[in-house]
Order: sequence, then structure tokens, then C-alpha cells
Amino acid sequence: MKRFLLIALLLILAIPAAEAKRRETEEEIAMKTRHNEGWEWGAAGRFNLIFYEMDYMSILGEKQTAYKSQARLGGNIMINGGYHINNHWKIGLETGVQMQYNYKAIVPVYLTAHYFYGKRKNCLFNFVNLGTNMLFNKVNADALSDAAAIDDKFIHFGATGAAGVGFRFQSPQSNDKIDIMLGYQALMLTPSPVIKGSFGYKTQDVKRLELNQMVFFGIGITF
Repeated sequence: MKRFLLIALLLILAIPAAEAKRRETEEEIAMKTRHNEGWEWGAAGRFNLIFYEMDYMSILGEKQTAYKSQARLGGNIMINGGYHINNHWKIGLETGVQMQYNYKAIVPVYLTAHYFYGKRKNCLFNFVNLGTNMLFNKVNADALSDAAAIDDKFIHFGATGAAGVGFRFQSPQSNDKIDIMLGYQALMLTPSPVIKGSFGYKTQDVKRLELNQMVFFGIGITF
């Protein structure tokens, strides 16, 4: 009796799967098959968690480095465009505004590469971003009466890189695509150094770098 019940249960589980597979016609399979080609455009938002920060400063060759493990929040809004080389590879360009706790506005600009797996429209993908960033961090000299060295550049250029994995959702009847992403980003900034006190240093004597490492969760849409 137990053997009969077990066989019946297996049949009950197998029949719906077989029916579902049988119901997927060639036309339905064709609708769910991916045919990436040409250009696509989109936008994405990311929520960042900064977990590690390095601050490096050099004054006349004398180096000072500080490390901080922390949990700080940030985020960005990006717009992007990309070209499909084939059904798997897409290369493009992305830019936008990145906000985080220690700076008001960072503008990353980077090249992107995506690799989409399989043949279906709903699929896993990997991505890599690599480029520069523009930090708007001019120091107001009037507010620092005791500052001896102030970098008065309006824009500071740095570097950024990111990589991760995602999943793309696309309805068979639509060209719109929703991307869910998880990734890691390293953001190197070159903020304005400010040396307080009567040390007599020149601006070119002081160099400062800051490296933020973070993980992020992102949602994007492309057309």
C-alpha cells in the first residue's frame, strides 16, 4: 500500500511538469528566446553600503595613512547606453550622480561590459564597470582663516571600478527589461587637502587620496 501511494504521489508531481513542458509551443519558446542586437538605453539606482575606508595623505613626502572599518550608507542614480556586440556581450557607457555621507556630489563616468548567459530573455548576467569620477570639493578659503595650504580646484578627478552579478527579467510581450544587481565598488577620490596652522606648505606639497570600498544593491530598467 505504501509503495502504491508513493508511486501515485510521484505521478501527481510528474504530470503537471510534463504538461507544462508540453504546453510550451514553438511560438512561445521563440517569444521567450533572447535576440539582443543594436543599442539599448536605460537608468538604474543603487543603494551602497560603505564598509571600509582608507585615507592617505602625503606632505613633502611624509606619508600618513588611516584605515576605518565602518557601515555607512550611500547611493547613486545612473543613466546608461550600450551596444550589443552579439547575443551575449554588451559594451557601453554610464554616468550619473553618486551621493554618500562624506561628500555632497560625485559624478562617476565609466565604461561598462555585460555578459548575458543562456538564450532566454530571463537570464543571469555579469557586469564590470571601469572609469573615472569627478568630485566637486572646492574648499572655501574664507571659512578657514588658519589654513596654510588650500587646494582651490573646483573638480578633482579620481577612479572607480565595480563588478557584480545580476538577473534580467523581460516579459515575452515587451521590450522593457528589469535588472536586479548585486555588486562591489571601489571608489578612489582625490579630495581637497586642508592643512591648518602656520606651516607654510604650498598646495603642491600636499597630496591626498581616499579609497571607499562598498557593496551595493541595484535596480535598473532598459528599453
